[in-house]
Amino acid sequence: MKKQKPTQGALKRLLALYNGEELTLSETQTRLFDKMKREGVIVPASQHGSRTTFKAVGLERLKQYLSEELSIQDLQSFHDYIFSESDKQQAPENPETLTEQRNVKPSPMDGFLVTSVEPIKAQVGGRHFTIEPPQGTYLYIYEYKMFSVPRDVLVVGVENAEVFHRIRSFLNLFPQKKILFVHRHPGGGELARWLKTVGNQYIHFADFDFTSIYTFQHDIYSRIGERASFLVPRNVEELIGRGSRMRYNAQQALYHNVPITDLRLKRLVELIDAQHRCYSPMDDFK
Repeated sequence: MKKQKPTQGALKRLLALYNGEELTLSETQTRLFDKMKREGVIVPASQHGSRTTFKAVGLERLKQYLSEELSIQDLQSFHDYIFSESDKQQAPENPETLTEQRNVKPSPMDGFLVTSVEPIKAQVGGRHFTIEPPQGTYLYIYEYKMFSVPRDVLVVGVENAEVFHRIRSFLNLFPQKKILFVHRHPGGGELARWLKTVGNQYIHFADFDFTSIYTFQHDIYSRIGERASFLVPRNVEELIGRGSRMRYNAQQALYHNVPITDLRLKRLVELIDAQHRCYSPMDDFK
C-alpha cells in the first residue's frame, strides 16, 4: 500500500522539529502529529499555564519514524523537492482569481464524531433524532453546544482513530448497552466543553501509556473531575506485558515528572513502569 505523503504545511512543521524547534499545540492538531504523539516521536517540551509546546524526542527517532512511516529518507531534500515542484505550478490566469484565492479562509470544523451500536435518542437545538449510523459510518456533531443525550447514556471517548473505526471489536469492555462513542479532533477542546454542560458519565478509552494519561488528565479530568474515568480493564497487566518497550523508552524520560492528578491512575502508571512497556489496543491488530 502506497504511503501517504505529508502536506506542505506538515512538511514545514516536520522540518522545524528536525531542526530542534518546538511546535505549539495548535500546530500539532492533525492526524499525522497525533499519531507521532502516541508513538512517542514528539513529546511535550514545556508548559506555560494552558500553553503546551512539543518537540521531537530525538533526532534519530524522528529519522526512523519518517523512514518507516512516510518513506522519507532525507527530509530536507524531500522538502526542497516538494516546494520546488509547487513553485513550477502555473500562476492564476488573472488578478481576480488571485484575489479570490487570497481571500479564501479555511472553514473551522468545530465538533466531534459520534457513533453507537444501540440506537440512542438525542437532540440538537430542540430537534430530536436517533443516533444509529450504519456500520462504517459516523455522525458529525457540529452544533455541540446545543447537543444532548439522556443522562443514562455512557459517553466513551475513543482517543485512537483506528480504534474508533474498529469499536465493535471492543464492546466486551463495556457491559452497558447505552453508549455514545465519541472521537474528537486531536487536541480539540470541543468535547471537554460539551462534557461540562451535560451530566453524563464519561470513560476515556485510550492507549495505556504516558501520553494518553497526560492527555486525559490535562484535557478531560481537569475540567469535569471524577465524572470522568480512564478505562483500565481487569487484564491490564497482561495487556501491558504485550506492549512496546520502544514506546515506553521514548515517553518515560519526558513524562516521568508529570504529576498524577487523578489518583485512580496511580496503579496503571506503576504497572507501566514495572514492565517498561506501553500498550495500544491496536497492537493486537498488527
